[in-house]
Amino acid sequence: MKLTSTSLILLSVASAFAGTEMFFADTDTFELVQKSSLDQCFPSSIPWVNYEGNDYIFNRMQYNSICVDSKGKQYEWGAIQGVYPSIATPGGGCSNLCVKGYGTAEAKGCSSSQRPDPKKLAGFNYDCDNATCYCIYEKGVLSSKYNKCFDSMNTSNTGSGDVTKTTTKQGTTCYSLYIQPSNPPAPQPRKPTRKPTKKPSPTPRGQSICTRSPDYTCYKSGRPQCCSKKNGKDCPKEMTICDNYPEGMTGWNYCTNSPDYKCYKSGRPSCCNGNSMNCPKDKPKCDNKKMTEELTSQRFLRSVN
Repeated sequence: MKLTSTSLILLSVASAFAGTEMFFADTDTFELVQKSSLDQCFPSSIPWVNYEGNDYIFNRMQYNSICVDSKGKQYEWGAIQGVYPSIATPGGGCSNLCVKGYGTAEAKGCSSSQRPDPKKLAGFNYDCDNATCYCIYEKGVLSSKYNKCFDSMNTSNTGSGDVTKTTTKQGTTCYSLYIQPSNPPAPQPRKPTRKPTKKPSPTPRGQSICTRSPDYTCYKSGRPQCCSKKNGKDCPKEMTICDNYPEGMTGWNYCTNSPDYKCYKSGRPSCCNGNSMNCPKDKPKCDNKKMTEELTSQRFLRSVN
């Protein structure tokens, strides 16, 4: 009999009442057990792995889903079996195993130098019912030379680029990946050149404001509101105004503060007159040039007198 994540919880609850006839009086109790199962399989903590000078930050997308690219295509994967119950155990879990490798693979002859480059990871899917991690990669990364590094592989999928969408699959959850340097080097002065000496490097994973590391202090969902519409196609390049504030609160940002006609022609930045959630995170510069010049002139006259 196949034991699902929910049935494991039910069995553990039943064992506490051995010899007692047990039933759920209402659906609320059963839903509570289901929620406990989800919490065990998919903890709320963000899987964060530091490895060889980089931080690998995995963000949970949606329950009952698998990762797909912007065109809805699935990714190649290498499977690691026997990972349960938690994805966030110290030294274990999909995040650690997909980035650093795991003992069974090493026993089969897959050394660290023979594993796929972790920087080519796109994320992972975790199947809690079958206790299996699916480390996902862009098309063309995996090949037969990595057979020893996973319990099984699928190289037929053609997904590419960042994980931007999910598709429904019960019992599995998609985690997208953002990679950043652990200790970013200090910026170096740029030397002017007439012609580029080499081809520009590809866009780093997570460059879009919708695929950067989530900021739950600023945004309710961890990302700007525009990311939830049209897959973020209408989002600006810069981070937008925060929306994580207490319900019913007013004056929480420059679009809801009292109007300032000395600074802005309409009292507020022009972006506030449309979709204010696309306004930049930092307050824009003043646009009332005439009023600014008059105030400057008045200050100058007062200083002369």
